[in-house]
Amino acid sequence: MKLLLCRRCQDVFKLQTTQRECGCGGTWGRYDADGLNAVYDDEFGVPIGFHNGSLATAVKNQPLEGRGLRFDAFVISKECPTMRKAKG
Repeated sequence: MKLLLCRRCQDVFKLQTTQRECGCGGTWGRYDADGLNAVYDDEFGVPIGFHNGSLATAVKNQPLEGRGLRFDAFVISKECPTMRKAKG
């Protein structure tokens, strides 16, 4: 799963095939129709990834109280073949 963090307003949002933007309008992004490749505005945007399997396991094992399981998340590199920066 790919998300974008806006360095200006600190919003984090999930990418979809329709273009989305953060609360302050500082960044935007969307998946291409293939659901794997994406485009984003990198002026304030930082792409983030969740390891889908570890997130699903953490959600499945959500405790009634206390801390839940950790899952893998990572900042996607500046040069990534599936995340291209918008031109313009």
